[in-house]
Amino acid sequence: MDELRMRLLHEIMGIYGPNQGQSIGAVIIPAFVSDFKSVVEKSDSMDEVTEEYMTEDKRVHLVLYGRKVLGKKGVKTYVTDAKFNGKRLFDSFDEQHIAI
Repeated sequence: MDELRMRLLHEIMGIYGPNQGQSIGAVIIPAFVSDFKSVVEKSDSMDEVTEEYMTEDKRVHLVLYGRKVLGKKGVKTYVTDAKFNGKRLFDSFDEQHIAI
């Protein structure tokens, strides 16, 4: 999860600059990630779900993909892909899942 947050922060800082990007990222990253976790958990199936997020100024458009997976200790939620303003944040995401 830290890897996802770091990449999101890097992209946000690229748009807003370091100071404003840090401030904005500190608010929207946890909000987007926690909302997405809730969306995945409420899903009725184990299929991949998608949710889009956008800032009020429309400078950030984030699409998160994720799914629930049954593990030894129950159901876990994972981000399976992420797109930030149309750019994939992870190259080899096919084999990588980030727990949320």
